[in-house]
Amino acid sequence: MSKTSSIDNSNIEVKQSFNKELDAQQIGEYHNIAVNLYLNYGNGDKKTVKEIEQSVINLMTENYPSLMSGFEITKDYNFLTAAYNDTSINQQRLEQIINSAFLQISANKNITTEFSNFIKNLTLEDDSISNKLKRIDSYSIQSSDESELLNTYREVLIASNELWSNRSSGMKISCSSGVIAADAVGAATGLFGGPLWSIIQGAVVSIAVNEDCE
Repeated sequence: MSKTSSIDNSNIEVKQSFNKELDAQQIGEYHNIAVNLYLNYGNGDKKTVKEIEQSVINLMTENYPSLMSGFEITKDYNFLTAAYNDTSINQQRLEQIINSAFLQISANKNITTEFSNFIKNLTLEDDSISNKLKRIDSYSIQSSDESELLNTYREVLIASNELWSNRSSGMKISCSSGVIAADAVGAATGLFGGPLWSIIQGAVVSIAVNEDCE
């Protein structure tokens, strides 16, 4: 993973929002901002997932106080707790997070097993981003819940790809496109805990997965 010294803070687009009903594209934009803030100001020390989460929340609150006003970590859709003591998220841990997430989401939302498996396979399989997007666009959704989750996944996948492929910022990822997709699944599975939690969980997964990227 490229380190924070290679990132120009001027590349972070200044944004503010007083409307917390963010759409999928805005979640993708704030996802990138949250990751950028951490890589610039997270002081570079090795942290546990729990410490990464707290650092991301603190940085977002400091830079976007109106947006983050009243934010609380969701109890029902926080799928990071099992990894809190880890210093990175590897593929095995990511798969456990996805399985736990969809077990909970399927119990409360109109999400089919077929859809859950589609998102899981889409995330974990090593395929190009363009092919992943084609698979997303051709998938037949069965409910508004699936539509909302898949749209968020798609927008964060696009945003994450732009973030980690930005040669001018020095943030060129060295691992597979499956790592970029991890950002998307983190944000998508956190969506029903609210758009702010979607941003936070997606950013934490992004940072922690890339800690495991050699």
